[in-house]
Amino acid sequence: MTKRKPKSKKGTNSKKPKKGKKTLSKTFKRRLHLATWLIVFLPFLALGGLMLLVPESSLPSLAYLENPRSTEATVLYSSDAKVLGSYYVKNRSNLKYQELPENLVNALIATEDERYYNHSGVDATAIGRAVFSRLIGKNAGGGSTITQQLAKMMFHERPSNSWKRIRQKAAEWIIAGRLEKRYTKEEIIAMYFNEFDFIQTGCGINSAARVYLNKRVHKLNLQECAMFVGMFKNPVYYNPITHPERCKKRREVVLNQMRRNGFISDQIYDSVRVLPMKLDFHPETSNTGLAPYFRDFVRGEIKRVFKRNNIVTPEGNDYDLYRDGLKIYTTVDSRMQRYAEWAVAKYIGGSLQSAFEKDIKSNARFPFGRGVNATEEANSIRKAMQNSDRYKSLKKLGKSEKEILDVFKKPVKMKIFDWKAKRYEKEVKMSPLDSIRYYKQILRVGMVSLDPSTGFVKAWVGGPNYKYLKFDGVKKTRRQIGSTIKPFVFGTAIENGIITPCTSFPNSECCIDYISGEGTKSWCPRNAGVEFDGVETPCYFALASSWNNITAKVVKESGGQNQQVIQLFEDMGLLNNTFVPVPSLGLGICDLSVYDLTSAYGIFLNEGFYVKPKVIVRVEDRHGRVLYEPELDIKEVMDKKAAFDVLRMLSKTKGTERPADKKKGGTARRLSGGYDYSFKYPMAGKTGTTQNSADGWFIGITPDLVTGVWVGGEEPIIRFNSGWLGQGAHMALPIWGYYMNRVYKDSRIKIDRGHFVSAQNMDRMEFDCEDEIMDWN
Repeated sequence: MTKRKPKSKKGTNSKKPKKGKKTLSKTFKRRLHLATWLIVFLPFLALGGLMLLVPESSLPSLAYLENPRSTEATVLYSSDAKVLGSYYVKNRSNLKYQELPENLVNALIATEDERYYNHSGVDATAIGRAVFSRLIGKNAGGGSTITQQLAKMMFHERPSNSWKRIRQKAAEWIIAGRLEKRYTKEEIIAMYFNEFDFIQTGCGINSAARVYLNKRVHKLNLQECAMFVGMFKNPVYYNPITHPERCKKRREVVLNQMRRNGFISDQIYDSVRVLPMKLDFHPETSNTGLAPYFRDFVRGEIKRVFKRNNIVTPEGNDYDLYRDGLKIYTTVDSRMQRYAEWAVAKYIGGSLQSAFEKDIKSNARFPFGRGVNATEEANSIRKAMQNSDRYKSLKKLGKSEKEILDVFKKPVKMKIFDWKAKRYEKEVKMSPLDSIRYYKQILRVGMVSLDPSTGFVKAWVGGPNYKYLKFDGVKKTRRQIGSTIKPFVFGTAIENGIITPCTSFPNSECCIDYISGEGTKSWCPRNAGVEFDGVETPCYFALASSWNNITAKVVKESGGQNQQVIQLFEDMGLLNNTFVPVPSLGLGICDLSVYDLTSAYGIFLNEGFYVKPKVIVRVEDRHGRVLYEPELDIKEVMDKKAAFDVLRMLSKTKGTERPADKKKGGTARRLSGGYDYSFKYPMAGKTGTTQNSADGWFIGITPDLVTGVWVGGEEPIIRFNSGWLGQGAHMALPIWGYYMNRVYKDSRIKIDRGHFVSAQNMDRMEFDCEDEIMDWN
């Protein structure tokens, strides 16, 4: 039976296809549709299958997801809430969502994940769009959500091949889903900003804002927010330091995305996109930033404190300063620290270093002082060479001394410190041996300023430049203290009723016999530039003028061996083996650091109480739990009236007269006027100079601060030829003057700028010796 062809219906298109024109069969169409769907959904099916194959052991545990432990820097804060620096493997310090500017969050969502609040970690729409775009050869952006990107940053290293990346992608889907279940959308955004590495020592948005802009995150403006979000695409390629034009164009893309998504208006977009890039680049390394010597000391102090107090993690492990995200609140005031560093650079870099080089350039063994022999010179150079990293590396390689010396004699390109160069460094071609001699001529410095009532260190400058000269001149350098010991000689004598500030001695030679290994000797100190005139001289004038012969008479009246002075330093916990019971101890032949000596001077302002210095206010862990908070360490070591009497005597250092003949006295008279570092406010202080002008000291006291400055060569055999240039009044005092003037001019710093006041109502700083002698009697 034959089939009939169906009749065509009226009104329907029953035309036969034209000859030569092919049509797609229904079967082919079905296959095409199937292939299209497979192409579109096969990646999803494949990834879904891969997700089933991802072993649970390769994923972070649920406990870890609830408390992820990213490497977080330990941050040091100043007393005025500024970041001083950090210890880190990655310079990351985390913020909470509430601390992020609204523009920063909006820029991220508009650029990286427009549907962020409409998915649960994986955005199928975005993935489909990304896959289809790739198929047709267009770029419509990636398919990864913010949560997926966070999972990638937190839990995966870079894959070594495409297959591993596919497996990694599947794992990221799982992790993203789990993150969305355990954290709010806001918490995920905060984690994202905290985790991303903006490079250039800016890991996380908190550090990046400081490094690139020297700003706190909450102060970022719209264009700055857009700049940082633009860097998410590639922080190297779009880096504002190395590629500012690329970064600016990428910033414009982010701003446009914000406009498209309704976060900013057309007018704002048009005005902001053309604004120039304004950076304030401050990379945070151990060599840069404020107080590098102080930060180095605090690092060691934290380790000592934690060990001494058995402070460990909840798991019983030692804290890792570089990974555990501690917060160290220090005593240093960032403004005072900046003024201290400026004062050192202003005076030493501005004039003293040049004056020193000019003074010693004719020395036969430059930069060593006159009288230094060949053996002393060779030993100094050899010791410096053997302490260098270069020498130690060559020694480890098994090189002989001759081979090492040959290396040290060969000129190489290097950067060196130079006060006169831009950023204090320049590139030269110099042999390592010559560089050792070069650095020998650089004057060293130690400066510390503290509040004696609390012991809080407010400023700390350990040297000219931490990058090139890391040895700390505040705590590690111990040198002879010279005449700065005299207030303790006079103070103990007053306390023991041997003298008063008004006790007078004739200005004549004083000798003290003492026993040495060679028998009995006589010690007869003289004064620099002052002849014996026999005139009666009160003790307050002698101390202010730093006369050695009158000090010797006080030592002699006190027993001749300075036992009371030794006992005083033992009571303060500052005694060391250089304090020997001999007459010359009264002129400072003992060694102390400027840190210890400055803290000792605090007893005169504290009415006899010694307060141990502190650099740490408290330490918290990353969750804000207080780990350490030191207590006030205070001890009475001198009678109140004796301590205040010494303070009164030291106030005459700025200028006084001898009653008998109106002779001018005071070794710090230049502070009274005539110099740009002169200081018009009430103060007390003491200069100090050691043998052969090797060390210059000045300890200055104001109602709220005691500040000590030491200046000298790397070794005592490196020194000024000129006694006038090499005295404490010229080497150290100007730094104090520059510093204190800056501090006093800053109204933000809350310190007493008035007169000294005694709790015992002994507020008279002037001496009326007739009345006072009657009072003492």
